[in-house]
Amino acid sequence: MRKLIEIKEFDSEYSHVEYIAADHLVLLTWKKFCSKNNYRNPTTFAVDLLMRHPGSHFVVDARHGFEDAREDVEWGISVFLPAMSKTDCKIVVFIMNTLNDIEAEMDMWTKAFMKYFIVNRVTSYSDAVAFISKQLSK
Repeated sequence: MRKLIEIKEFDSEYSHVEYIAADHLVLLTWKKFCSKNNYRNPTTFAVDLLMRHPGSHFVVDARHGFEDAREDVEWGISVFLPAMSKTDCKIVVFIMNTLNDIEAEMDMWTKAFMKYFIVNRVTSYSDAVAFISKQLSK
């Protein structure tokens, strides 16, 4: 009988996704603009990690640029977010640069995520972890 190997992270030239056990969260780091499967595969992998690690949280690092093609936004709202809402995830944090050129897009995503999750924006990974800890201590 063959043993299944659990894939613990996803990495491409466009993104990196991993579960960080110490902080009980899934981190999706965008590296540069992408679309279609280059966008959908890492987000789908993130949902899979959230399902495999019940009660974990989701952090998106968008500091290295992030923007969506229209068809990916539609897919994200109709497929990705409903799938993610079926996990135990309750908290989503976006890491962004203080000055950025994607503010309108991140406003749209923040509103979409807020239909399902507690959402915040911060400027560093440590701030994301601190926000999650504060929410959990309430």
